[in-house]
Amino acid sequence: MGVRVTDIMVVEAHAVFRQGLVACLDGFDGIGRVEAVGNVAEAWSHPALGEADVVLVDAMLDGAGEFVASLLQFTETRAVALASKDQVDRLATLVDAGAVAALVREDLTAERLGLSLRAVAAGATTMLATYRTDLPTVAPDAAHAGPELTPREQRVLALVADGLPTREIGEELHYSERTVKKVLGDVVVKLGARSRSQAIARAVRQGII
Repeated sequence: MGVRVTDIMVVEAHAVFRQGLVACLDGFDGIGRVEAVGNVAEAWSHPALGEADVVLVDAMLDGAGEFVASLLQFTETRAVALASKDQVDRLATLVDAGAVAALVREDLTAERLGLSLRAVAAGATTMLATYRTDLPTVAPDAAHAGPELTPREQRVLALVADGLPTREIGEELHYSERTVKKVLGDVVVKLGARSRSQAIARAVRQGII
């Protein structure tokens, strides 16, 4: 059985960087059609948007957050946010809007980019290390202390943030996939999040993982 083919749309303002992303993905094993546009308006009007499995979005674009939130209302396309390491606050904004992954430009190689987008298309949530390291944490005071996660919940959430799928997390921790999904569901509820990726972003900012 061959590798599942993933169609990508790149929404990136910088023309040279946009061409570079396309060049990295062109011909990458498991990556199929790659389309690229320079802004949100062009993305909405492009006929390939509804067919893309993953949309890679420049987090600094005007309207990027609204684009991601609206995209998820109308399609099953998964959004990935992209920014420089000094712009991680913008990555957090897109994750809050519904992006399932956050990629940092300085961390990327052609292989890491392709593998990350393939993993996202397959259902994984990916937060590259620089995003998790550089995102400012908020130390809650006693009156506004956030929810406490158990060591098991923290471990499972950290592995999800590293991009591991549910099956591999279960194998590593010797849990069933059902148990892993139950733990993740509890974490999302505890953190008041709408999704796993939003739970990860909140946990990072609170210094939980």
